[in-house]
Amino acid sequence: MNQARTNFKVPEEQTKGSATKTLILEAALAIASRSGLEGLTIGNLAEVVKMSKSGVFAHFGSREELQVEVVRSYHQKFQEVVFAPALLKPKGLPRLNQMIGSWLKMSSGGDTSSCFFISGAAEFDDCPGIVRDELLRSVEIWRAALLRAIKEAITEGHLKKSVNVEALLFQLYSIALGVHHDSRFLDNPKCLANANKLIKEILSSNKSN
Repeated sequence: MNQARTNFKVPEEQTKGSATKTLILEAALAIASRSGLEGLTIGNLAEVVKMSKSGVFAHFGSREELQVEVVRSYHQKFQEVVFAPALLKPKGLPRLNQMIGSWLKMSSGGDTSSCFFISGAAEFDDCPGIVRDELLRSVEIWRAALLRAIKEAITEGHLKKSVNVEALLFQLYSIALGVHHDSRFLDNPKCLANANKLIKEILSSNKSN
């Protein structure tokens, strides 16, 4: 018995709406990367994308919802630039080194204008609400991935079994914070090389014999 086949076609209006929203989010991400999430408004976004404020507002219920969408877009980009390439590396130190190296480049401006996980935390550390919640969720996902990579390095025999994984995570995370600060605020061109050297020393001191 022949079964009828149904061809589903997305309405043209819906397709255009999704494409427009994507373009708006890309522009919003660019603005927030330069000026921070708090520097992002419906007004300056509308000016960049050459739309009316009401036209932009129609895609987002509020400024906070716009900021949340930008955080989600950044998280997706972060996964593509930093996390996905690391999964192609063998478990253990090769994967951990790839994760940290890519993150440091992003934090210092090598792959993007800013790392929201660091700059956003400074903006919203004392500001409860949905934007902070979304930032916190993204940061916790990333920290969990780093922690898992450290544990895998121990399981693979690359690091000592006695390694304090929480302390090592704190060290690595603190170095990334320092790179972000020194490269952007102090404009120190040597900070990335200094950070990579320090990480190499820390991991070497924790390697299994």
